[in-house]
Amino acid sequence: MRGIFNKIDSIGKKTIVAKIGGFRPEPNIKSWFGGNFFIDNQNGWPKDKDGSMVPIIQIKVSEVPGGISHFGEAEIVQVFINKERLPSRIMAQNGEGWLLREYKTLDGLEIQKTPKECDLYRTFQIKWYASPEEDFPCWEEMWEYFDMSEINDDDELSEQFFDEYDSYNNTKVGGYASYIQSPCSNEYKYIFQITSEEKPRFMVGDNGNIYILKSNSDGKWYLYWDCY
Repeated sequence: MRGIFNKIDSIGKKTIVAKIGGFRPEPNIKSWFGGNFFIDNQNGWPKDKDGSMVPIIQIKVSEVPGGISHFGEAEIVQVFINKERLPSRIMAQNGEGWLLREYKTLDGLEIQKTPKECDLYRTFQIKWYASPEEDFPCWEEMWEYFDMSEINDDDELSEQFFDEYDSYNNTKVGGYASYIQSPCSNEYKYIFQITSEEKPRFMVGDNGNIYILKSNSDGKWYLYWDCY
């Protein structure tokens, strides 16, 4: 009898995984890690109190299978961070030490070279593909869906849970967040994550992750990050 495991099986989600580099760049692909960002020349490169912000990821929504369900009308989504430090707040609103830009059209945008002061990471093109495996919530988040006491009180069931249920722990859109330390909050909806990536030499604390979420109350973007 699988019991509660049958219930857990029912909430599995497909995730869209980022393949970062490892292929010859193609001129028609516009998703990038670390640079080659489209910039609106009227507004220019984003800056904050410490100067030009660091480009992390640019997502061309139409290149992401089912991307419109996550990003709505946006055609390009970009994430920049402060060049000195990650946000200190647990949930940092867009503009508080990081920036998410959305463009509904490519009109007026041009690829701009990353300013030298914030050119910190190697640049790679991204291809997106659907993972064949389903994502599941982490242990802490799973309690938001089910009473996990039955598994928590049984060593054999606990071992089975951690053997069978996991989420893709790399840069991805959708699925479930691969929280290292879950914020355990229903106030925000997870949209995508950016993980420490070897090729671009991008590190979040000690091999951690950045999670981009939307508030369920005001629809604004928020950033949460954690690490080991």
